Amino acid sequence: MAKLPVKVSKVKEWAIARNKLKIIYEEKGITSCELHFKGCWRNNALSFAHKHLRIWYYSRPHLLGSFKQTLLTCIPCHKILDEDKELKEKMFKKLR
Repeated sequence: MAKLPVKVSKVKEWAIARNKLKIIYEEKGITSCELHFKGCWRNNALSFAHKHLRIWYYSRPHLLGSFKQTLLTCIPCHKILDEDKELKEKMFKKLR
């Protein structure tokens, strides 16, 4: 009997992508916030800021863990980036 493909939940999909990104960023030597906006926490509370909204990746799950689709940011810089679409676009062009 053939096995049906297992549907991976969005949470698991993101966990897999995050683990992949951690390895990629570490190999590239990027271990602190890439943005350094005013109020930057440098190497505390880091997360991956994505180029697009999470829903955009639903039909492109292979890009969720892509280096070119992410920046390593602290929470304050991530918030600034999310609130300014033009700044986000500018930073992705500059850094990726």
